[in-house]
Amino acid sequence: MIQTDLLVVGGGLSGLTLAWHQARAGRTVVVLEAQDSPGGCVHSERLDNGYWFELGAHTCYNSYQALLGLVEDLGITQEILPRQKAPFRMLVDGRVVSITSQLSFGELLWSAPRFVGARKEGNSVRDYYGRIVGNGNYDRVMSAMFAAVPSQCADEFPADLIFKKRERRKDVAKSFTLKGGLQTLTDALAAAPGVQVVTGATATAITKQGEAFAVTTADGRTFLAPRLGLALPPSVGALLMADVAPDLSAALGAFEVAPVESLGVVVPSDATPLGPMAFLVAARDTFYSAVTRDVVPDPAWRGFTFHFKAQTPEAVRLEQICTILQVPRAKVAHVASHRVVLPSPRLGHEGRVAAVERALAAASGVAVVGNYFGGLALEDCVLRAEAESGRLSAATT
Repeated sequence: MIQTDLLVVGGGLSGLTLAWHQARAGRTVVVLEAQDSPGGCVHSERLDNGYWFELGAHTCYNSYQALLGLVEDLGITQEILPRQKAPFRMLVDGRVVSITSQLSFGELLWSAPRFVGARKEGNSVRDYYGRIVGNGNYDRVMSAMFAAVPSQCADEFPADLIFKKRERRKDVAKSFTLKGGLQTLTDALAAAPGVQVVTGATATAITKQGEAFAVTTADGRTFLAPRLGLALPPSVGALLMADVAPDLSAALGAFEVAPVESLGVVVPSDATPLGPMAFLVAARDTFYSAVTRDVVPDPAWRGFTFHFKAQTPEAVRLEQICTILQVPRAKVAHVASHRVVLPSPRLGHEGRVAAVERALAAASGVAVVGNYFGGLALEDCVLRAEAESGRLSAATT
């Protein structure tokens, strides 16, 4: 049995940030991560030749002030790497075209006056943006663009939960990544003093032993701590907390989630005739989007990560990628896959968050972090972890 001050179940950016803050406060922290490496939705695939590309989250912005503060505190500001500009493209009926070519500008002009008085609060993404750009433009173009961001249909997301306005830092590039990919950040968090990450540790049960939480893993190990952090998809957290905190379990179970299944490839830079692009949005296809490494160009290689719909047969995914890129299978130098489960928020989201907060107030020593509270971005992961760390510390002082 391993004892520590805080157990964090889930080693993504949220869980690692919570662990790091608590370690800085003087506590010993053990992070249990089911996968072979920490990072969660942050996964930079790194090849032996030094080339890397993102299989998960891919961009940070200078409006992510909490995340930038984390980068500074970790001493890795020298790793910040500005992203170069590259166009967004759209795949329509097998053709790569510009996004503007798919818009009806007449409908835009007709709908533009409806922007006045339009409110995000209480409206879905479809209702709000369909009003502004016109329903035809929304169905033909904007629905696919919004789905490309979270790699799932976003039509029924609350409109005020995405594209949040934040103050920008002028001393940092508008959009950036890190040398070696965004996983450089989670690697630094995992290596911080006072933080021990245990990989390959799938939590199967959480119980109470006196005042302590006992987490049992699939391989039969038990970890014990007076404080517990949940950094998991809410559906998984709901199952694990059913016996320990039924009200919290019920509150977490009210959130919807969606799997994101990604397949990435690396090809020689001269293998595909497609020009540089940052993003390829799919309209009415078997995948939501493809993200490229073109914003950090390399003379020899290009990397593409396709985020597929869950029902797409695995056997056809690589074949489809090769068809879109116009690259023969023999030219694909590297293939990697990644799967995560992400929140799928709906209207009434604020009420579900409030229910979690009420349940946490009654569940002493428990923190819940993730990107399904104030927003969906990496910045929201960091902000929630900071807030929950502060609440844990305040509760024991």
